[in-house]
Parts: sequence; structure tokens; C-alpha cells
Amino acid sequence: MRLSVVGVLAVAMTVLVKDEAVKCKSVELSDLTTGDMFAVRQRAKDGEFWALHEMAAKTQLVDDQGRKHTLTYEMLHDTSSANFKKLEELDYELQKKLNAESLGNPSS
Repeated sequence: MRLSVVGVLAVAMTVLVKDEAVKCKSVELSDLTTGDMFAVRQRAKDGEFWALHEMAAKTQLVDDQGRKHTLTYEMLHDTSSANFKKLEELDYELQKKLNAESLGNPSS
């Protein structure tokens, strides 16, 4: 089961969908499996940050129609610091949710 948190960015981000610019203000952060995390880290090039790749992989941009769009490393790298701080806050909320879930369902 993947847990998620939803939030609103400080500044809308734009994605291209079939050559049309779509603004997204809402985001959804979801937990990654270990395999997903390793795959994301493997794609990182020299000089790139694993943490940004992981954050991008966890994040889906959500448009006004409710459609989800991929956030790329480059988009995350170029977004405003206010957006990045918001994503960090949401990631913290996701971690708290994961911790609470694990306390309620301890493994054997």
C-alpha cells in the first residue's frame, strides 16, 4: 500500500500536454518502494542530487481537471524556492504518516 499526501504549491508549475501548457498548483506526494528509489538514483548523472530525483519521483502535479502529471528533475531544479520548501513540508508530512502507519501495523 502506498501512502500519499496532497498539497498546494506556492507558485503554479506548467507542464506541456500535447503541446498545450497546463498549469498545476496541486501536488500529490507518494511513498516510493525501495526498488523505485534505487531505479531513480541510478538515473542520476554526475553533479545531480539523489534527493531531487527522489523528490521528483514521489511528486505528481495535479491539474484543475484532476489529471496527474510527472514532475521531472529539471522541473524541480528550476522551480521556485517557495515550491521546493512546500514539497519538503509535504515530504515531512508523508514521513509522519508513514511512521504512524507503521506504529499501527508493526511488522513481525
